[in-house]
Order: sequence, then C-alpha cells, then structure tokens
Amino acid sequence: MNNKGQTLIIFVILIPIIILMMAIVVDVGILQNEVTKATGVVDMAIREAFLKGDESVVETLLVENDIPVENLNVSFEEDEIEVNLTYSVEALFGRIVGLETYDVNVHRVGKLSNDEVIIEKKE
Repeated sequence: MNNKGQTLIIFVILIPIIILMMAIVVDVGILQNEVTKATGVVDMAIREAFLKGDESVVETLLVENDIPVENLNVSFEEDEIEVNLTYSVEALFGRIVGLETYDVNVHRVGKLSNDEVIIEKKE
C-alpha cells in the first residue's frame, strides 16, 4: 500500500482554516484596540467635564483623539455625566465573511462623590 501524499492532503485542508483563524484574531484585535482607546478617552473626558463644568469638553476631546462623534449623546447634570458613544470601524478581514464594519459602543456614567469622580460602565 502506498501512503505518499497523505500529509499534503491534510495540509491543504488545514491551511485555509488557519488563515481564517488568523484573520479573525487580527480583526478582533483591531476592534478591541478601538474599544480600549474610546473608553479611555471617554473616561478622561468625563473627568475633564467635571473639572471644567462643561459637557462640550467631551466632544472636543473625542475629536482631538480622532474618534467619530456622529452618534454621541452626553447627559450632564450637577453630579452625574452620562456618555453614550457608538460608531463603526471598518473590518480588515471580516469582508471575507460579509462583515464590512464592526460597531464600537461605549456607555459610561461618571458620578461626583466627595470630590472624587467615579466612572461606571453601563450596559
């Protein structure tokens, strides 16, 4: 019995699966990086808004950090700021499976308690 070439068949079958898995890892990494960046900027903007007493600081800081503000909602009260930000990031490899963009959602609430800003994640 001739067993030559069996490894080649397994290799040919597994290569597309490995490439697809690598593409998913890259896209998830890009999305996670964008979420982390947006969350950090929103947290910083909430702290600045409390310091300056002005909700327009939130939008200014987001624009300065190249974060889209088309779907930005800011609710500012005396001791609470709620920021809800949604925008899309282009998919790099997701187009292979029909995903053109990924949505980034950041919903944070900052509260002022004893001159300290407490920021919470909202679902």
